[in-house]
Amino acid sequence: MKVVFDGTSHGEGYSGTVCDLPEGFYIDVEGINEELRLRKCGYGRSNRQNTEEDKVILSGLKNGFTAGDVTFCLPNRKHSAKPPFTAIRPNHADWAASVRHGTVDLRALSERASARNSVGYVIAGAIARQILGQTGIEIFSRTVQVGDVVATSDNGLCEKELRADGSLTEEMKKRIESARLKGDSLGGKVRVVATGVPAGIGDFFPYSERIDGKIAGAMMSIPSVKAVEFGKGTEFAGMSGSESAEKVCWDNGVKYLTNNCGGVTGGITDGADLDITLTVKPVPTVKGVLSVDLITGQQVMQMYERADTCVVPNVGIIAENMLATVLLGEIQRHPKYCKLIER
Repeated sequence: MKVVFDGTSHGEGYSGTVCDLPEGFYIDVEGINEELRLRKCGYGRSNRQNTEEDKVILSGLKNGFTAGDVTFCLPNRKHSAKPPFTAIRPNHADWAASVRHGTVDLRALSERASARNSVGYVIAGAIARQILGQTGIEIFSRTVQVGDVVATSDNGLCEKELRADGSLTEEMKKRIESARLKGDSLGGKVRVVATGVPAGIGDFFPYSERIDGKIAGAMMSIPSVKAVEFGKGTEFAGMSGSESAEKVCWDNGVKYLTNNCGGVTGGITDGADLDITLTVKPVPTVKGVLSVDLITGQQVMQMYERADTCVVPNVGIIAENMLATVLLGEIQRHPKYCKLIER
C-alpha cells in the first residue's frame, strides 16, 4: 500500500488515496472517525479542536469491504484566509521551508507544513490498522512523560484524556495548565507497542530494507517527534553486553523472555512485541520568543497565535496509525507473510 494526500490547515480540508490495499477486509468508517477524534481531543489541545468535526468521507469500498484503492476526503469545518506574516517562528519549518521553496510567504508554507496534515496519516493508518487487527496484530500507545512528570511504569490504569498512568494524571494536568497560563508549552514521551507481529519482516541488507529504519523514518515524520528509541534505546549506553543480552527459551521456536531490542534485531522483526518510545518536543508557538523578519531583517517578537500546550498523547495516536501503515506495507511486500492478508 502507499498513501498520497494533500490539503492545507485552514483551507477546505484534506483529500487523498490509499492505494493497493489488500482486498476483502471490512473497514469500519466510524472506527476511523474515532481515531480522528482521539487525534484532536485531549487535555492541552487548543480551542480549534472544538470547531473541527473531523468526519471522513470514503469511497472505493464494496459493501464496506476493501476492493483496491480507497479515496478519502476530510473537510475543514471552519476555513478562512489567515493574515500573512514574514517573521520566522523559531523551531517551526518557516526558515528552512523558505530557503527550500524560495519564498518569503511564510503563511502559505505554514499552511502546508501544519501538524494538521497528520489527519491524512491517521486516516490511512486507521484503515491499515483495521486490516492488521483482522490478522491478529494490535497496536496501542501510552503517555510516559509530560514535562518533568515521568512514569516509572506504564502498567497502571490508563486515564483516557492523557492516555497515561492514572496516578500521574493530576500532576501532568497541573504542569500543562501552568504552561498554558504562561503562554508556554510542554513536550514529553510516548510509548507505542505492536503485539502479534511475526518474526522475519525486514532484512539486514541493503540498509534500506531494515524494518527499524523504515519505522523510525515514519515516526520521525510525525510533527514534533525528535527522537525514536527501540526497546531500551538510550539506556543501552550505560549497560554492559551481559546486562543487555536478551533472555530466550525454546517453545515451538525461539521465545523472547526479555525485549531489550524492542522487537527488532539486525533490521528484522524477531517475534517479540515492537516496543518504540518517541520523544516529543514542546509545541514551538509560545509567547516571548525573539525572531527575525525576512523582509526588514529587524529583530521582532515571534507572532503568537492560538496554539496547543501539549500534544504528547495525540502524537501517540498518530504514531499508532503510522506504524500500522508501515507494517501492512511490509507484510504485503514479503512473500512469506502475504498469506496473512489473503482473502
